[in-house]
Amino acid sequence: MWLKQLSLLQFKNYAESTLEFSPATNAFTGFNGAGKTNLLDAIHYLSLCKSYFNPIDSQHIKKGEDWFMVQGLFEKTTEVADSISCSLKKNQKKQFRKNKKDYPRLADHIGQYPLVMITPNDVGIILEGSEERRKFIDNVISQTDNRYLDTLIQYNRIIQQRNQLLKMAAASRQLDLSLLDVLDSQLIEVGDQIFAKRKAFMQEFAPFFKQHYNYISGEAEMVELSYESPLLHNTFAQLLATNQDKDRILERTSQGIHKDDLLFSIHEACHSRNLDRKDSKNPFSLH
Repeated sequence: MWLKQLSLLQFKNYAESTLEFSPATNAFTGFNGAGKTNLLDAIHYLSLCKSYFNPIDSQHIKKGEDWFMVQGLFEKTTEVADSISCSLKKNQKKQFRKNKKDYPRLADHIGQYPLVMITPNDVGIILEGSEERRKFIDNVISQTDNRYLDTLIQYNRIIQQRNQLLKMAAASRQLDLSLLDVLDSQLIEVGDQIFAKRKAFMQEFAPFFKQHYNYISGEAEMVELSYESPLLHNTFAQLLATNQDKDRILERTSQGIHKDDLLFSIHEACHSRNLDRKDSKNPFSLH
């Protein structure tokens, strides 16, 4: 499968443009500000229903205009091609269509046209907080398992409900334990599913990470990538029960898969120095 054609109308700095692509390698060249990155972002829209750089859809409308449209033709075989379009009018809901038919939910599109985006911003996966690393894992899994995205959305909704209940309890000094039990039961069910899929993904991904890092570095140092989760040491039910009093004080859910992280470790092969740079925002250690 490959992107055969890309059309832009009033998208970012493009008034109107149509490009035809080769099934082999394609490269964009031009001066700074010409719009090379905007083309890549348009492709990201077609694959994942959103911009890679800016989550506010209306800000991608060309200045002075009221709407934008991005269209693409994905060729699966020599006889079958899918037409994908994304359009937005100011103050209206974004429309996403496959072969001129609207999607009931945008989540139904995710994973049909897998995409890997590589930018200088990717350094944030290592240098920024754990949320960036969870997003990385979730983005990859969602493109290969459409049920995963639904489960993740459901988990985040229940977390919000549980946190709201804790805030209400702090204000009224009364906690509805029966409602908390219902939310905990729902949270455990979907949280365990997410944990299992993240764990399985990392078991498969980590060896590839190590293999390619060794190739790039010429095996100058040994690296490890490990998955960290509270659920590796306790069941979700145990975590919620043990931290119930703490959660009431904090007015939020302190334990769960929303605390998962990745730990990067480098062990220098030629030096005996020991420098630990591991902290809560940068899970990176050099030994």
